Amino acid sequence: MDPDETTLNQDAIDKKPKSSTPVLRMAAKDTAAADVFHNHRHLVDWVLENGGYLHPHARIAFSSRNGYHAVVADGQSLVSGTRVASCPMPVSLSVLNAFDVAPFSNHGTHFPMPFLRNQSETPESLQAFFLMEQLILGEKSWWAPYIATLPTVEDITVLQFEEEADVMWLEGTNLKGGVSTQDAKWRDMYLRGSALLRKLGWVSALNGSYTWPRFRWAATIFGSRSFTSQVLDATLPADLATIHGATIQRRQQPHDLVKLFGDRFAVLLPLLDLLNHRPAAQVEWQAHYHFVGLQILETYESGQELCNNYGPRDNEALLLAYGFTIENNPFDHLVVSIKAPPGSLLDVARRTWKQDVRSDIERRCFIFNHKHPESTSALALESSLFSFDLLDSISILCANDRETQSMMMRNQSLMSYCLADKAHFDDRRIILATLSQLLRECIARAERLRNTDPRRTIPGLEPANSKQYNAKVYRDSQLEIVETAVALCNFVLKTAISGATDAEQMFTGTQDQVSSSALENLKLLNEKHVRLTRPLELLSLDCLIEMIPNSECVRKCLANLSQQLHSNADSNGPTEVSRSANFIKSRLAVTLSALYSEYAHGVKLPHRVTEWVKQLVTWYPPDNESWAYVPPPGPWTPEEEPPAELMDLLAARAALSPMMAVESNVKRWLRPERICWGWNVMEEEKVTVPAYLAEADSSEPRDGSSLFIYWQRY
Repeated sequence: MDPDETTLNQDAIDKKPKSSTPVLRMAAKDTAAADVFHNHRHLVDWVLENGGYLHPHARIAFSSRNGYHAVVADGQSLVSGTRVASCPMPVSLSVLNAFDVAPFSNHGTHFPMPFLRNQSETPESLQAFFLMEQLILGEKSWWAPYIATLPTVEDITVLQFEEEADVMWLEGTNLKGGVSTQDAKWRDMYLRGSALLRKLGWVSALNGSYTWPRFRWAATIFGSRSFTSQVLDATLPADLATIHGATIQRRQQPHDLVKLFGDRFAVLLPLLDLLNHRPAAQVEWQAHYHFVGLQILETYESGQELCNNYGPRDNEALLLAYGFTIENNPFDHLVVSIKAPPGSLLDVARRTWKQDVRSDIERRCFIFNHKHPESTSALALESSLFSFDLLDSISILCANDRETQSMMMRNQSLMSYCLADKAHFDDRRIILATLSQLLRECIARAERLRNTDPRRTIPGLEPANSKQYNAKVYRDSQLEIVETAVALCNFVLKTAISGATDAEQMFTGTQDQVSSSALENLKLLNEKHVRLTRPLELLSLDCLIEMIPNSECVRKCLANLSQQLHSNADSNGPTEVSRSANFIKSRLAVTLSALYSEYAHGVKLPHRVTEWVKQLVTWYPPDNESWAYVPPPGPWTPEEEPPAELMDLLAARAALSPMMAVESNVKRWLRPERICWGWNVMEEEKVTVPAYLAEADSSEPRDGSSLFIYWQRY
């Protein structure tokens, strides 16, 4: 129990006989000021007198940290299976009351029928107007005992992120945009609804009682304290929504019960919403015809806080809806928005392919906290931090031609296929390419969070209020999530590049690139999960060269080509120098050409290399013009120009041609059609990773990234 916690003595309430009408006795102002439980005592009176229930061993308590909440009475305990409280249906509040759907009465608030019809498609707006009207009615409202216990309009206003000193704690996070989006959405509802009610002559709209702060208060109360309409599924309106007669009813009524219950709506349950959230709290909702009850499924001892479980809420949702966060929240995650460009393969996939059972119904994409249930239950390390839709969407966007063709034939993504049958899926380029893209995204997000942290620009700065403190908890958690994702992608890609099998050594090798907490999180993940990818699946230029028996000759050939490329670039001016400053693609293309040429010439290669080359030849036939086409010098039709780097390579090859022996290996390697085949294979099989993951060598590009060739090991 908190040191400053006080508890309402309910003995008088428990022994008090129930009456058939609500008790709205209002104490004198000085008494109310001295009694922090004045309003809550009347709330309990009202709920009990209308058929509700509060367990005799449950007490309402107050502390500065937890606000109003419920605890177990001193010297008592509540065992698992106990119903703690129940809310009778007559005191619940939802859009059904605004529509006056029996038995949910509007208790005298008869909005004009045109307004109800107009608002029927936006129950979120209608319920806010209805609750705002009850606030304005004051003691005349049926729900007055309940509204008196809610945070005030001023309380809600104080919680808004409007001051610059508060907003700066949200800079660089998703929530800054989320707050703006929600604010704009609610303002639009308020302005449209108020204008219509003024036009219809509604008094509260005409006399200025409907203010923006009051509407925001009402919308916030529903957003932060409501329950899903599933709690009403045992009632008559829910029954009507399941029969055909409900659709006929819409002709006479402004509501469509089928749509309302199908889309779900928010319901306020007085007294039950008093319990605070604890992620691990074990509870069971009891939805009955006459009441909704809350049953605990664990034992609570004397003085312990009785908690509800709002479900798997992340800190972003908690801060946006409830105004608080939870440190080390196991359900925390980060939302990644991926839009499908019209006409793209991802757009086609989302519209026409059968949705995977692991996919989110709205195809939302997340990066999870390493303790998140989705992470702990993952089947592989590579998928442990990323939602299925995130991996799936990115894999489709970065698929090469052969992967695209394979997906279109199946009407199924390769990520969906490989995660479902990983034991028989050998082609893992798509996984490594996806993680590489995710790595770049997470690095950018981490940098943005660090650079926008107000503590970085104002040394010694600490949160000055609860809003700033909760925003700090949220942003720190978001940073740890993306840093852990960076650590995971680094680890998987580095292993695929280096071939190292000693995990501890790999952790040590990446400790300078990620935070210590992210590294510890990665170690935990690696202990729990197996890996889909294997060591040494990504070949650097040097590794590729070493596969060719005559490797020194290959190196000399590449050196001559590089010299010629530099010479050509210098002679063509600054633009060409800039364009051709890096020749890694050219060297990879020529090396692949040399590897195939040696294989085709009958040179004996290691068995695994031979099998890989055979697979490349199957995928990309060297005698097929699609893969070995040599573009003419030009000019070309706009948007059909060949890659400038390839044309530079062919020009360098032409300049070196007079110096090549007719029967030499180099002559075979540098045949134009072979070079073009190697270029196309390189473009298809490459995986681009940040340069820091590669061993420092002369082939490292200057643009901060390195190219590797995926090697399907046999």
